[in-house]
Amino acid sequence: MADLQQTMGAVIRRMRQERSLTLKALAMQAALSVVYLGEIERGKKYPSAPVLERLAAALGLELSDLLELVADELRATTQPSNTEAIGFALPTRGDVAPRVSIKRMVHLLEPEEATTMAELGAFFLSRHRDPKEGA
Repeated sequence: MADLQQTMGAVIRRMRQERSLTLKALAMQAALSVVYLGEIERGKKYPSAPVLERLAAALGLELSDLLELVADELRATTQPSNTEAIGFALPTRGDVAPRVSIKRMVHLLEPEEATTMAELGAFFLSRHRDPKEGA
């Protein structure tokens, strides 16, 4: 099983590098010391919730999106290795995971599309309720 602290640091480092930020630039934007940020990225320190919020904002992410990336990374390292034999192709590092959070999906939609999706969801739920639950 992957270590949460090391995975968190690896994801933060990857996001920083994808944005072409230096350690110093990200540390300044997140109001952290370069030494502390380096320790986080190497998995030596685990950031507190306020530090995670500042790092996410400095990386241009919502905190929930940063945590989702960490969760995706953890899931990828704990998946069985024989999944391709049964027809699944797991994402490799850097690929987009097949699972998308509802929040991320809604952000991709135009307002009218989000409304339509909500209406379809409500319609689906109303048509597939358990008759024992009542109306």
